[in-house]
Amino acid sequence: MNQSRRMRPINASMLVAHPPSRFDNPFATCWTKPGALTFHFPPGESATQLVTTLASQSWVGAIIGPHGSGKSTLLESLKPRLATAGRSMFDVVLRDGQRRLPQAFLNSIGSLNADNNGIMIIDGFEQLGWRDRLFLARYSRRTSTGLLVTAHSPIRIATLIHLAPNRVLVAQLIRKLCAEVSTPITAEDVAASHACHGSNVREIFFDLYDRHERKRRSTRTRQN
Repeated sequence: MNQSRRMRPINASMLVAHPPSRFDNPFATCWTKPGALTFHFPPGESATQLVTTLASQSWVGAIIGPHGSGKSTLLESLKPRLATAGRSMFDVVLRDGQRRLPQAFLNSIGSLNADNNGIMIIDGFEQLGWRDRLFLARYSRRTSTGLLVTAHSPIRIATLIHLAPNRVLVAQLIRKLCAEVSTPITAEDVAASHACHGSNVREIFFDLYDRHERKRRSTRTRQN
């Protein structure tokens, strides 16, 4: 074996005494990802009401909100209601810089027509280039297929809801997360994180995850 590729022995200083546990930290992704954390609707709003509004717009609408405001979480909360309404869903999540629709998605919608009751769900619509945006709009009209998208700012698709999480909502979400999993995080920690990250709830959760881990390690160090 090549000497340079042999694994070095692990010594005690290289080990982490108390590695993070995703189950012990209420701000871990397993608790906060879309589908795990249900969407907290504003007063007077509900998944059923939004789907009813979407239907009145010929199943075409946009969920608007800044980074980390809960757009993907809302989409996951709407999907069961869309299924109950008899819509066949064809969804795709676009990442940063993904300018084209994936071929697999195009293949999946290739046979749609007015009788399919389909709805295309595009999470991250603003990533697409203008050609693919135009294609989706025209395809939706031609086949009577629904089109539900998320975007950071208003676009040429009727807005279904505009998300703008405030400090009160953030506090409610955190109370919900911490109802089952305890945390040393304080109200002061939450206020400081909100002051830093504003309406980006995702970044607030990331920040509180780190704060939780630091406090947990500090407490165990004092106990030892």
